[in-house]
Formats: sequence, structure tokens, C-alpha cells
Amino acid sequence: MPEKQLRKETDTVRDELLQQLLLRMFSLMKNVQRDASVIKPSLSPPQARLVLIISRYNDAGISVKELARLTSVTPGAITQFINTLVDKKLITRETDPADRRSIKIKLTPSARNEIHQFKNELFSSAIKKFDVLNTDELKELTRIIAKVSPEIVTKEEMF
Repeated sequence: MPEKQLRKETDTVRDELLQQLLLRMFSLMKNVQRDASVIKPSLSPPQARLVLIISRYNDAGISVKELARLTSVTPGAITQFINTLVDKKLITRETDPADRRSIKIKLTPSARNEIHQFKNELFSSAIKKFDVLNTDELKELTRIIAKVSPEIVTKEEMF
């Protein structure tokens, strides 16, 4: 078989494998997101995601504009989510002391503990997805993923 044709077939197989891998990774993340709505059924998956993002900025708070940027959702849609979360007493709107025209979104004090517990339950749920792997398989998977994505986030940054 000529080298050029062999390379083309190898590239096709590689492309198909990469597509399968990405679809499986996406499915895994969707399953974790679905678990979030089981753990905290009062929140939709987008609401849970928003609350988890807000929890990372709790001391300083976060602006609607920044939330929109981080979630790739319009500021108007973010405002709708915020209204619902304010009604659920999970977040508050506070004037930014550095710029009185700016509003910062923060978790309520009662929501902080609830979200901490939610993060722990969600992390445990995500870990259970890997119970099908033995220790050697986990080591190999970790090594391979580290090769592709060497950055490490903390447990708090994960969700």
C-alpha cells in the first residue's frame, strides 16, 4: 500500500477515534450535570451551573456581564436566572462599593453552606462514574489526560 494512502487511512481512523472520544467526554459531563439536578432538584442544570460559578467569586461577588461572558449566555438571560435565584434566596444583588453604578452578585450566607455540601455531593457523584476502572486503568487514564491537559484545577474550581 502506498505511503500516502496509508497515511490518509490512518488520519481517517484517528479522526473517527477523536470524534468518539470527544462525544464520550461530552456525554460524561452531561451525565454529571444531570446528577446535579438529582442532587439539588430545586435547581435546573443552568441554575446550578450559575450558582456554582457565583460561589467561586463569593467574597468579591461577580457582575452580570462577567457571568454572561463565563457562560456564553446573554446578560438578559443571566438577569432572568438571577431573578429566579434571588426569589429562591440563594443569591443577592449588592452595590459594588468601588463603583456605585455596578451591581455584584453574591451567594446568600445560608446558600454558602448548602452549595458547599452540593459541591461535595456532586464531586462524589462524578467520582463514582469511574468505579468501573481498576487502579491501573485509572492511573493510565490520568496519565493520558494529563498529557492532553496538563493544567490542574482545584476541587473548588471544578464546579
